Amino acid sequence: MKNFYRDDSYLFKYCLDQIFQRCISDNEVSNVIKLCHSKACESHFSSKNTIAKILQYGFYWPTMFKDTHVFYKACENCQKSEFISKHKESLDNLLLTFGTYPSGNVHCAFHNL
Repeated sequence: MKNFYRDDSYLFKYCLDQIFQRCISDNEVSNVIKLCHSKACESHFSSKNTIAKILQYGFYWPTMFKDTHVFYKACENCQKSEFISKHKESLDNLLLTFGTYPSGNVHCAFHNL
């Protein structure tokens, strides 16, 4: 336990970057992830950015990477925006095809493909 330090009722992990991070209990995990994922800036962060926020706030628990990724994948808002951003280029190309088709007729554009 050379990388851990106890102060009163708190346990801290001494990290390689020479910063102490407070170890949190299982019942605190959900609240910390929620705070860092969506409450901190009234925006939703990716799992990678949520982890960065968690570390910036000075928290640590052994399964934080896995727990944060699971939380992100379960976030309905994030999954909707991820779907849109993944398919945005395809949608833009489709709209450009319609906009530049000589007759301007969408039915004709599909028929001639």
